[in-house]
Amino acid sequence: MSVNPESAPRQRGLVIVNKVERLMVDLGPHIDKIPRHQRFRYGARLEEALWELVRRLIEAAMSNQKSKVYRADEQVRYIHALLRHGAERDLLGAKRVGDAAGKLAEVGAMLGAWRQRLEG
Repeated sequence: MSVNPESAPRQRGLVIVNKVERLMVDLGPHIDKIPRHQRFRYGARLEEALWELVRRLIEAAMSNQKSKVYRADEQVRYIHALLRHGAERDLLGAKRVGDAAGKLAEVGAMLGAWRQRLEG
């Protein structure tokens, strides 16, 4: 029995969380194809980092505190670093990393706008 990811419940109103969840769905099959000897070390770390980003975004939305928005932004930068590492070591394809980095850049831009709104 397969589940359509589009029909899964989402955090209503949190477009930024939806973007990260979509990124996770898109990267999932590629993370599964990482060679076994790197899957735990790199693949698990990337997956955990993505889930941590979702958690930090939800915390930031619920608290509306600047510090939590900054922590989410730090997590985006960490995931960018993991993606670059995956491309350099040929664990993920360059095109896939480019697509993921583009989606992550959108999330980063949304976080930047969110930070400015909280500061202003």
